[in-house]
Amino acid sequence: MLTPTHLVAAQSTYLIACVVTGNPPYPAQAAVALLGALIPDIDSRQSYVGRLVPPLSTWIGNRFGHRTLTHSLVAQVTVFVVAWFLLPAGFFIALVAGWVSHVFGDMMTKSGVCWFWPSLSRCVLPGNPSYRMEVSGRGELWFLVTLAAVGLVMMPLAQRAEGTTGLIRSAIGDAATARQDFDADKGRLAFDLKLRGRDNTTYADISGTYPVIGPWKDSGFLIATDAGPRSTCRSTACDWYADHADLSRGAEQQTTSFPLTVATATAETLKAAIKPIVAEEIYLLGSFTAPESKAVPPTVMVSGDQVTLFYAEPELLEAWQGRVLADVNLTVQARHDPDVDPGRAGLIGVSSARIDARLQRWLQ
Repeated sequence: MLTPTHLVAAQSTYLIACVVTGNPPYPAQAAVALLGALIPDIDSRQSYVGRLVPPLSTWIGNRFGHRTLTHSLVAQVTVFVVAWFLLPAGFFIALVAGWVSHVFGDMMTKSGVCWFWPSLSRCVLPGNPSYRMEVSGRGELWFLVTLAAVGLVMMPLAQRAEGTTGLIRSAIGDAATARQDFDADKGRLAFDLKLRGRDNTTYADISGTYPVIGPWKDSGFLIATDAGPRSTCRSTACDWYADHADLSRGAEQQTTSFPLTVATATAETLKAAIKPIVAEEIYLLGSFTAPESKAVPPTVMVSGDQVTLFYAEPELLEAWQGRVLADVNLTVQARHDPDVDPGRAGLIGVSSARIDARLQRWLQ
């Protein structure tokens, strides 16, 4: 089999392995898969890798022959056991995918390989020689095209990094199951939720794909929409009813949380404390006391004088502009790129207001 076919086979096999294991594909790992597809042909000086080390390839070829030692089960097991202890999981998967794809690709040619070396018996797939490929023949060309098509199909599935079980769950589209997958990786990845369903109040269709803000109660999601945050789950207890929920993973991110606790403070002081944080997304979680506040479901809930924020954006503090908030017990959650320092100096030294919020209503 020609080198280009081996390389395409290595990439397609690597992507299939990523889909099965849930390992997200990376360019560096893909390069290792290509290397793994080249190594077995080191027993031939005419191969690409053989030309790089002609003395070694000539010695192996003369001593053992082509498609023998380096294509054998013995060599694979030996290398893979060593690689298991030396390489990270993703690179190990890539090496195995590349090497194995090369050997099984050569089995599909007329001459086969000595897979059970030192036995010189040739292993072939399939057994009927009429269905095996001629090197550089029409069969190999069609095989290459098929492998390329498989790779294109596997790429988006591999990027989801869900594994076979996760893909089955996504196909089923159960919101509670999607929530379990979210809980397993929340805080380190961005997520999107593809929904099919309806608004629980207007019965309008809400099908679409939305960024996930966070969890909602036991089995739902809080998602970002053009009309603001909405809760969604498979019940009438949420804003939106989810007939089908497909969770997809996005870019890596880091979540850093800062406590913001003070006896009394103005809304302006809290906003100034949050302003220095460098992050793509900032949310407030926690509570404070502020009489005569208005609820803004699902992110701002009010019970008596107590206000509870649940993944509320800092801009919502404008509703309390010019007022004094008491018993402030908030967590500022910043989501940012892993290599970005979100900063924290702005959260130090929050000044306290002297007037209790419960007296503020009498001073207007």
